[in-house]
Amino acid sequence: MAMFFSGIQWAAPADLGISQLYLNKSKLIDIEKWFDSKRMTLCQPISVYDFGDGRLTLTDGHSRAFIAHQHKTKIPIVYDTDDIVTNELGQQLYKNDIAWCRRFNLQTVADLEPRIVGSSEYQYLWVERCDRAYNLLTKTKECERLQIERQHTDLFLYGANAELTMFYFENQQGQLFEFSR
Repeated sequence: MAMFFSGIQWAAPADLGISQLYLNKSKLIDIEKWFDSKRMTLCQPISVYDFGDGRLTLTDGHSRAFIAHQHKTKIPIVYDTDDIVTNELGQQLYKNDIAWCRRFNLQTVADLEPRIVGSSEYQYLWVERCDRAYNLLTKTKECERLQIERQHTDLFLYGANAELTMFYFENQQGQLFEFSR
């Protein structure tokens, strides 16, 4: 059963699911400069959504939630009704991100502590990964993806370049591999 709610609620960051694999260290440093756990009522609510598993998952604000977790404080949350989350493609992309998190046993922002990286690493490891996943999911059918995955059964297919000439895989340890078509 979906956990839709209206208005603002409060939640411990560790009670929320996540939909990203990395945090940007410089963004965390910037947030830490203004963050005040005693004035959380002034904090912009963080967006969450139930993707059908009965758990509220962060759709944005992972960095703010991580800092709040470190300060052991609850955060204001709001249910995300943005089209980018609720439309069919958004659902597919976020569910894909959540599957990545599960594959690496990442359940809450607390699990992201060893996955804090610098800006250039974040760009490569997370932003480019999302772009590659978008290419794969929007430019191929599921049967095509299954056929590509069968070529490298010990790896997970996670993305493609825009031309679908390069496919991106990873192993269970998170090492990345590229294969041309």
